[in-house]
Parts: sequence; C-alpha cells; structure tokens
Amino acid sequence: MKGKVVSYIKSKKYGFINGDDDESYFLHFTNLLNSADEAKLVKGVVVEFTPIPTPKGLAAKKIIVPRVYFKSEPVKFFMSKYPNPKHGHVEKRLPLSTQFFENPDEGREHIKKLAVEAGCNAILNLKYEKDTFSSGNYQYSVHAFKGDFAIVTQRIPCDIKEEAAESVKLIKELIEAFTSQFQAVCEQESEKRRKQLEGPGPGDYTGCLFILITLLIFMLIVTS
Repeated sequence: MKGKVVSYIKSKKYGFINGDDDESYFLHFTNLLNSADEAKLVKGVVVEFTPIPTPKGLAAKKIIVPRVYFKSEPVKFFMSKYPNPKHGHVEKRLPLSTQFFENPDEGREHIKKLAVEAGCNAILNLKYEKDTFSSGNYQYSVHAFKGDFAIVTQRIPCDIKEEAAESVKLIKELIEAFTSQFQAVCEQESEKRRKQLEGPGPGDYTGCLFILITLLIFMLIVTS
C-alpha cells in the first residue's frame, strides 16, 4: 500500500502515515527497510508499506521510501521564547537587543519591526528586559527586548531535482541579504540603546531645562 507521511518526530523515532485507504497508520523507525531513509520522513512524502493490524491499532511495516527530492522554503514569520523552533531548520541566527521603551507593548512591536527590516523570518530566544530610568527625583520603569534574529526554513518534498537545487540557491541569497541588512539595523539600534544607558533617561532633558530656568529666575531676583 502507498500513503503519505503525516508526521514524524525524529527524537522519538515515530510518526504517522495517511494510507490510500484514508486510514491512519503508526510509523516506527524500526520498520524502515532502509534505516538511511529516516532523513526522508518529512510531511508529504509518499511511502510504500505493508499494513498490519495490531492490538493498539493499524501499523505500517516494511516501509520503503522511494527516491525523493527536497526543496527548502522559509517558514512564516514567528517569535518564540525558545532557543530553537519546534519545526524547521535554523539557517542563520544573529543576536540583537533593542532600545528601551516605557510601554512594553511598544517594545515588542519594535523588535518585530526591526526583524522585518533585517530580512529575517523568526525571532528565537525572545527575552524581556526591565530597567529603571530616572528624571530628577522621579523614577520609572523601562522595557526592552532581546532575541536571536533568524532565518528558519522547512523541507518540502518535490519531484524535480532542479527545483530542489534552485531552492538552495534562493535560501543562500536570502541568508546573505539578511546578514548584510542585519548589520545596519543592529548598529543603529545599539547606538540608540547605548545613548539611553550612558546619558540621561528619556525625559531628563525636560527636568534639566526646568532646573536651568529656575536658577536663571533666582539669579535675576538676587541681582535686581
């Protein structure tokens, strides 16, 4: 019987096949006739197998994976607090920390905007950072975000060898563009963050101006 791989968890060595009879069959690594075919067990790949009923349900035995090519495609943009994606392969990752914002929601939207400008399609290991700035006697909380800007791809089965080769070329170009664009984005953001940390916090210039005006008025009163 033939069927398509619906899922396969490499770390657990099992998955499921949707057979031509629309039944679901349990797939286990040990039932591959060629253990080297494990790398081909990707969603959508057509396999041949012997259906066997078991006490726990239907299972696939004597699994054969025919010749198949794979093309790489970028996944849809996502942000995750985890260092690695649940699905897909990380082609490139570069760390970035944002400037500070009084509103954390504004900071979250800002790092997403930077990721788009850098040309990546994922932010991994996203972390929240909180600090305190002061303006005169007034202290207030500020918020920043940091994470790994990344290019994450997924493998898609295809029948044409040239199509698979072309996808590798396109991903390489995507990584090169990301690396270049990220550098400019990171430098600009790092400079803004540095000024916030080294200089007065947002709003301090208003406080300084108020003090200066007060001193000038006091001097005018004294000298008059």
